[in-house]
Parts: sequence; C-alpha cells; structure tokens
Amino acid sequence: MMMSRRGFTLIEVVVALLVLEMAVVGVLGTMALAARTLHRAERLEAATGRAEAVLDSLRRGASPASGMDAFDDVSMAWTVDTVGRVELEAVDERGGLLLAVRTRVPLR
Repeated sequence: MMMSRRGFTLIEVVVALLVLEMAVVGVLGTMALAARTLHRAERLEAATGRAEAVLDSLRRGASPASGMDAFDDVSMAWTVDTVGRVELEAVDERGGLLLAVRTRVPLR
C-alpha cells in the first residue's frame, strides 16, 4: 500500500528559492536603475530652470556678459559674443554634459 506524500522535496524548495532569488535580483536592479534615472532627471530639471533664469536675465540686461554659476553638483557656464550669440552649458560633477543651449540675445 502506497502512502500519499504531502509537502515538498528538498530539490523543489531549492529550485523555488532560486527562482525567487532571480526575481528579487531583477527587481533590485530595476530599482537601482530607476534611482539613477531619477537623480539625473532632478539635476536636469534644476539645470533647465537655472538656464532659463540666466537666459531671461541676459535678455533683460543692459549689456549681457559671459559668466558661470554652480549649484548642488551642477556647474553652468555661458558666453556671450559681440553679436549676441549665447552658448550655455551645464555639466554634472563628473563632467558629463547635462544641457547645452545656443541662442541669441538682443544687444543694447
């Protein structure tokens, strides 16, 4: 007479744990990527806001001039040439380009 077996074998438990581990590792990798992407997006948003403020002040200023600014872990520099062309770049702490703008401002 054969008894009905209840429960799981050791191999079944090990395989289930391996599958669960692979799922957890995948979720953690996705979370790490999402955190890096969010951090870059926050820096880009801050750099964009600062760039808009700089360009607005250059457009309203009596004599636009080159300059630089630093905030958080972002550095921004802009140049204004003699005909009003503006080049503005924002880089992160590692030197990676976050934002590059080329435009014109009126000279008075």
